[in-house]
Amino acid sequence: MKQVNKTAYRPALLSALCILTFIGSTIGFLGHFLASVFFEQATDIIITYSSWHTTESISPFYFTPLMVMFALSLIAAIRMWKLHRDGYYLYLISQLVILFIPVLWNTWNEFSAINAIFTTVFVVGYSINLKWLK
Repeated sequence: MKQVNKTAYRPALLSALCILTFIGSTIGFLGHFLASVFFEQATDIIITYSSWHTTESISPFYFTPLMVMFALSLIAAIRMWKLHRDGYYLYLISQLVILFIPVLWNTWNEFSAINAIFTTVFVVGYSINLKWLK
């Protein structure tokens, strides 16, 4: 007979944030992985659907640290799902690095205000639930 831990409780907001992070981080990881592996084929898509008019300032290696940070963000969400506090700090670090890799690689023109808003919303949401993480 399997014993259930009745002391572990995950609030609905924390569950929702984790699920959304699972989805977003997985898509981010896969997208950056594919962009790094198929960089030549992805250049047309990058130019068409981004604010970049050329891909001369980036290389396949540009997408690799972003891919790693999205993987770390996914690991962080899994840790928070399991109610581990270290997941919050991993998430915070990975999201801040994701925000600033484009800036460090190119210029401040690459800073994404939309990404910053979503990051802020999620960090605040996770901060609200920090008391549930051990």
